[in-house]
Amino acid sequence: MDMPKVFVSYSHDSDEHKKWVSKLASDLRFHGVDAILDQWNLRLGADLRLFMERGLSPGNLVLCICSENYVQKVNSGHGGAGYEGMIMTQPLLSDAETEFIIPIVRNNDSSQKVPTSFGSKNYIDFSDDALYLEKYQELLMRIHGEDIKMQPPLGKNPFSDDLGKMVEVKTKIESILYRSPQMDGAVTFRFDNNNGIYTIGTGEYEFNTRWSRAGNDSIYAYGLIGYKMGETDFPPVDTLYSYDYSSRTRTIKTGQIVIFENMFRHFAAIKLGPVKSSHHGNLYDEMKFEYHIYRVG
Repeated sequence: MDMPKVFVSYSHDSDEHKKWVSKLASDLRFHGVDAILDQWNLRLGADLRLFMERGLSPGNLVLCICSENYVQKVNSGHGGAGYEGMIMTQPLLSDAETEFIIPIVRNNDSSQKVPTSFGSKNYIDFSDDALYLEKYQELLMRIHGEDIKMQPPLGKNPFSDDLGKMVEVKTKIESILYRSPQMDGAVTFRFDNNNGIYTIGTGEYEFNTRWSRAGNDSIYAYGLIGYKMGETDFPPVDTLYSYDYSSRTRTIKTGQIVIFENMFRHFAAIKLGPVKSSHHGNLYDEMKFEYHIYRVG
């Protein structure tokens, strides 16, 4: 797959601001994004306007670092940011496709977060450094197209004629009882129903977890699973390789962690909660668990 290319448009507000922009672009390059930045790619003697025009081609994504100064320059048409804003405004005014423009808010305390010509374009707010990783992951997913992959697939109309009997309709409607589309969550699940299968996540990040009765406070887990004795906390993503994936069946006890891998090589960690068994004095088989799906894996 071709690496996505992004052109970084910003104003030289201060040395600190330039360093922050350089860090963001460096981080993107580290994660497979061909970031174009004047600090690296504009050589002495090069034509500045030609550099900007080539970088702002709709064939590239454009990251607009919308500081307060940048917004003012684009609105007034001053400086390099103003010229770049003029180039980007042309497809905006002609109602052309402009999803290649991604506004990023930084160092902007004004009420106008993006240039007027951008209209109501959605932006990512990088104002709070404490949220850098969270916002960076959101940006990275957008650039690599992972945000689209998280969209749930469109199912069939449960009332269409080709599904036949009403029992099939009932089964399909009730299937929502056995799925949680979120990337993180807590689940209570009767595993004596739905063939012991509970689905978490969606799209490429979907996992069909399968379980069966073992006893009170323990259960059998099935699938492409990893296990490590004594683990009780969700592990960092860079330690998932250390789990043992040699068995497709594991006995998991309350409080322990099991890792599921899906066909797209994504991973989810599940921490088992209380388990009730109908063979040990309970009315039915029920389990609880917490889970976390790793977006980068």
